[in-house]
Amino acid sequence: AESGNDCWGWTDPLTKKEYALMGLDNGTAIIDISRPTKPKYIGKILTNGDSNDDGKAWRDIKVYKNYAFIVSEISGHGMQVFDLTRLRTYEGTPLRFEEDVLYTEFGNAHNIAINEESGFGYAIGVTSAERCGSRQATGLHMIDLRNPKNPEFAGCYVDPATEFSSAVNVGTGYIHDTQCVDYSGPDQDHHNKELCFSSAEGAIVITDVTDKNNPITLSA
Repeated sequence: AESGNDCWGWTDPLTKKEYALMGLDNGTAIIDISRPTKPKYIGKILTNGDSNDDGKAWRDIKVYKNYAFIVSEISGHGMQVFDLTRLRTYEGTPLRFEEDVLYTEFGNAHNIAINEESGFGYAIGVTSAERCGSRQATGLHMIDLRNPKNPEFAGCYVDPATEFSSAVNVGTGYIHDTQCVDYSGPDQDHHNKELCFSSAEGAIVITDVTDKNNPITLSA
């Protein structure tokens, strides 16, 4: 690899080893950081798509139920699903992995968030014309991850009114980043609902995504 852009982590519940999952321009590197002064390079999950694509510089990883979910801005990359317990096969020689499952309901994505309480993933900055519109007209691409090896499309959210400032993309509702939670705060009107707090290019957007078929903008 020539560059890296982002990282996430996983602790093996059986071995208690801690790993860094590093997004690179040609895949996802896995480093055992259980002893921070002596990190071990365990191997790499090879990228899907063309590693020379212009989108290679961006890759994002999140973890749920001992699986890594990997997206990239590489055209046609989709979402890689990788069983992290496979790292237990490491015996001293760096390994090369391919994903266990490839979700292809979108092509490239800028980022992914996972609500570990609900088991749903939210891909953003997505190219998925068949499902949620083009990249510049897509807010949240929602995925049911409760069965990690069988991710299922769950719905779309886009609200053009959330885009205020961009001269190029006025009225698109493009979302750049998000955090989704099961709300347990003091506002009883939204208690026990699933809410996403998102950075659109011109606003902070709060969305009720409890009903994936009918997400509702609460505030922008």
